Amino acid sequence: MKLPFHGILYGNNENRRLKEEPPEFFTDLNLDQIINHITENKKDYKLDSIFYTSLENISEVAYRQDIFRDLQNEKILRTIRIFSEKMEKMYRYLSGIDRLYRYQKERWLMDSSEIYCEAVETFFTDIASYNPESEGILNFLGYVGEYINSQKFQNLRDETADTRTKLDKIKFTMTIKTGKIVVSEYGGEEDYSAEIRKSFEKFKDSGTKIKQVRIPQSSGMNHVEAAVLELVAKIYPETFRGLIEYYERNRDFIDSTIQQFHKDIQFYLAYIDYISRLKDPGLRFCIPEIYEENKNVYCYDGFDIGLADKLTKENKRVVTNDFALNEEERIFVVTGPNHGGKTTFARMFGQIHYLASLGLPVPGSRAGVFLFDRIFTHFERQENLENKRGKLEDDLVRIRAIMDNSTSRSIIIINEMLSSTTLKDAVTLGKRIVENIRKIDCLCLYVTFLDELATIDGTVSMVSTIVPENPEERTYKIVKQPADGLAYAMALARKYRVTYEDIKRRIPP
Repeated sequence: MKLPFHGILYGNNENRRLKEEPPEFFTDLNLDQIINHITENKKDYKLDSIFYTSLENISEVAYRQDIFRDLQNEKILRTIRIFSEKMEKMYRYLSGIDRLYRYQKERWLMDSSEIYCEAVETFFTDIASYNPESEGILNFLGYVGEYINSQKFQNLRDETADTRTKLDKIKFTMTIKTGKIVVSEYGGEEDYSAEIRKSFEKFKDSGTKIKQVRIPQSSGMNHVEAAVLELVAKIYPETFRGLIEYYERNRDFIDSTIQQFHKDIQFYLAYIDYISRLKDPGLRFCIPEIYEENKNVYCYDGFDIGLADKLTKENKRVVTNDFALNEEERIFVVTGPNHGGKTTFARMFGQIHYLASLGLPVPGSRAGVFLFDRIFTHFERQENLENKRGKLEDDLVRIRAIMDNSTSRSIIIINEMLSSTTLKDAVTLGKRIVENIRKIDCLCLYVTFLDELATIDGTVSMVSTIVPENPEERTYKIVKQPADGLAYAMALARKYRVTYEDIKRRIPP
């Protein structure tokens, strides 16, 4: 009786319907590019739909988080990588096997099953010795333990070893004459292979530079060799008949659960591979706390993972930021000068929550996030001439649809809106939007040029900062402080000597 292993992705809920298309907010948060980079080296496994589908409850998230904790053990991670590499090698052997010559394809299947048996047994022995703690890996380990002790697996392993032993015993003599090859049973003739090796041994350390030639990949056999093999089979009919029977009995030798594990574990390996290249400059990832009721979210040393990927490739520094909500606070209002990192901060906030909802480690040294039902984004759009709406009307229609569909468990991210109307109207509309979001009681991050929105009760003011001595230089640090666009304007005025005092000095009395 096999232990109840239900999969490495969802625990007991492996029959989930996965989304085939990315969520609407992916483009605004740059998650489309991030997921593409994560999966680009594993396209054969079709992981995209897993990354498109956020988890529904804390137990599912915790299931994956525990597996990631196990994978922080380098020995466990290395063992799973080795297992995965052996399985990939096995699949390479099996791909296109039906196009091979007779007896060749049967031998390749035997080689494949040999790799498979060794991969499964080594995985079980090694993983068990490293004491994993996650439910997912422990249950799979139990499953593999039952499987390798099953009659089916032992028959496969023993038959494979026996068939290989018989094939290894085959010896034959091949005589090549003009236009003709004669194959006969080996009768003790002298083996010239040792002499041939000896003849070429002198070139090994002669210092002669040997040109390397790339040999085209092929099945390793041509039609002449296939004809020779047919003649050898006539000399050893029983052995080759046994090979054919072995093939027929074991052509579907791969266990479906082990096959699924190999496919699904790529989700974890792909993400680990992606974030590992971001750790070099000192960026940190953590396994966050997940809340279903508590909305006091926080993150320290967070960053936009997509931007970090780009900057680290260019050997540029990545600026990290913090955020935190307390008690009845629900809404971040982010203000400050243009090109100061406000949009990046908004994307970071959304990315961290979404990646956490997949059970993944998130950018930051420490984090606690809310398990949302939906994420809504309102970023700048080009005017759509087909809908015959102006920019202001389009902004309001979009934000109305977001608020109509949001619940107290949603997250709303707004990045600069109402720029197409007067300042007075923008403030009035902006305040109504913030008040409506407060009534919904959902989490929100609102990037805006309207300082007035940061003074509404229940909001937390975050400001993009500048270098005081040089107002044109951005720090890209977003800090918790009262919004004060006038301070930035005054800094610029001082730099360019257009303050009231500067102008007054220039005007003669």
